[in-house]
Amino acid sequence: MENSIKHTYHIGGMSCGGCVTTVKNKLSNATGVTSVKIDLAKKEAEITSSQAIKADTLQEALRNTGYTIAELRDSISL
Repeated sequence: MENSIKHTYHIGGMSCGGCVTTVKNKLSNATGVTSVKIDLAKKEAEITSSQAIKADTLQEALRNTGYTIAELRDSISL
């Protein structure tokens, strides 16, 4: 993938496989997101996007779910 941006985020509130599925589906629908990988043990989401996405946009994607999202690491351009 050219010009992809990868971010790692902490996801608050996940406790089971159902949580992972919900978070992955919600984040995958955010504009610009090309892939989402969730690590339940670390409570992290690795999001690859075609453009810079603000954390506010991703939090909005999780609105009304009870999950929170916070950026852990700087973006990595691929």
